[in-house]
This record gives sequence, C-alpha cells and structure tokens, in this order.
Amino acid sequence: MYTSTTRRLYENEVLTIYLELDLSLLRLDWKQQPSSPEYRMGYHQAILLALEYRTLYWLTDSRQVLYLHQADQHWMYAKMRPLLKGGKLQRMAIVLQPETLIMTDQKPLHDNTGNPFPSKKLFHLDFFLDVDSALAWLQENN
Repeated sequence: MYTSTTRRLYENEVLTIYLELDLSLLRLDWKQQPSSPEYRMGYHQAILLALEYRTLYWLTDSRQVLYLHQADQHWMYAKMRPLLKGGKLQRMAIVLQPETLIMTDQKPLHDNTGNPFPSKKLFHLDFFLDVDSALAWLQENN
C-alpha cells in the first residue's frame, strides 16, 4: 500500500498517520494500546488532517488496540464524527482484532432498521478483520 505518493503526516510512539495521495486516503495506524487521552488526541489529530487534506477515504488499523473503553467509543461518535461534516469523507474502514470487534459498541451507528448514521449520514463506516478487505471496500466503485 505504501508507494511514492505516501506521506507520513504525523507520528509518535503510539500512532502514525499517513496520507496516500493517489487514493485520497488517510490512514491511522495504532502501534500500541493507547491510553484514553492518547486515543482521543490521535483521532482528533487524524480528523484535523483529513479535513486539511480533504480526503475521501479513511482507514484505521486498530489491530494493536486490544480494548477500548465505551466512554472513548461514545466520545468518538458524539464529539469527533460531527467535525467531519466540513470534509469530503465518503468511507471509513476500521480494522480490528476479532475479540475487539465483538466488544465494539456499534449501537450508536445504527437505528432500528440497521441503517448506519440514519438521521444525518455523513459517510459510510464499516469494520474489518484485515487491511486488504478494508482497502478493497474503500476502493469499491472508484
């Protein structure tokens, strides 16, 4: 996936954020389990970069994140997702370990009909167990 058009935009000991220029893809790779403040800072930084570069697609590789507090999940849905309204994001894929996917609270993403973000659908979001499947889904219909 990393080509000559890949730019590393931000990095610290917990995460790396890349931009794949050809694909208009922002990629957030967690390198280790983040603390709650690190998780929130990381997503906030990635959202600011997605807005700055007006990316269409977003891939988060969270396979190193073995658990996530519900408070952080709800913070993401309630506080960070609305910031993306001003951007161009169309699809977001999150890659998780199977054990983490089972524990992820997907309820805020669905109404009783199963539609993601029913009231104000900002972008399509889905969860995956491997990066290749996530990338294939992000690039569908392009």
